[in-house]
Amino acid sequence: MQTKVCAVIVAAGSGTRMGGVSKPEIKLDGVTLFERVLTAFCASDVSEIVVVAGENRSRLEALAASHTQKPIRFTDGGKTRSESVFRGVCASSKDCTLICAHDCARPFVTPEIIRAVIDGAKETGASTACAKVTDTVKYVDPERKAVYTPNRDHLLSIQTPQVFCKDRYEVAYALACKQGGTFTDETSMLEAAGASVTYVETDPRNIKLTTKEDILLARAILLVRKAREEGNA
Repeated sequence: MQTKVCAVIVAAGSGTRMGGVSKPEIKLDGVTLFERVLTAFCASDVSEIVVVAGENRSRLEALAASHTQKPIRFTDGGKTRSESVFRGVCASSKDCTLICAHDCARPFVTPEIIRAVIDGAKETGASTACAKVTDTVKYVDPERKAVYTPNRDHLLSIQTPQVFCKDRYEVAYALACKQGGTFTDETSMLEAAGASVTYVETDPRNIKLTTKEDILLARAILLVRKAREEGNA
């Protein structure tokens, strides 16, 4: 039986660190982050797409109207990112066995990245996109005194998409709620529940736009990409 994958695109954040701007509606080269992400998923191996939205829901629904390659439905976000992902999972079709969760603030995701992470999840039941850490990292105490310097050869920067078996996720989420655990991503929650995760190294340019400075970096990435396509770099 063919595995059915549902994408859950989290687009409900308030954008506090972006000055209160709805990040999915930020434009890069005239195209919103939401449309860039939606285009990638519509061209990917997922069977359907659930968009978790906030106050921007009606505007995102209008932007999604022209993307007819995959079934797209919307649901309202929760108070936290974890709750928003959970609501997206709950809105997926009952026959979806794998969930592919992605932050809309990562506009450079590609169908190739999505496919690689889906393939990774088929090995262990859960996987995440990631990139090697190139900076030296310090672990410090509350007084900002260095405790130790971890070997960066053993460090990974975790990204999205993250793909996981829906049934395992539901167990892990219930356990996290019962124990009061707080997790910044789904694979960490799954690992806390005893699951194994496959780490799939992908393009380090799959960055997350968090602050206004990140928008400048994203524009620079687009300029370099365009120059390469035109054979000038």
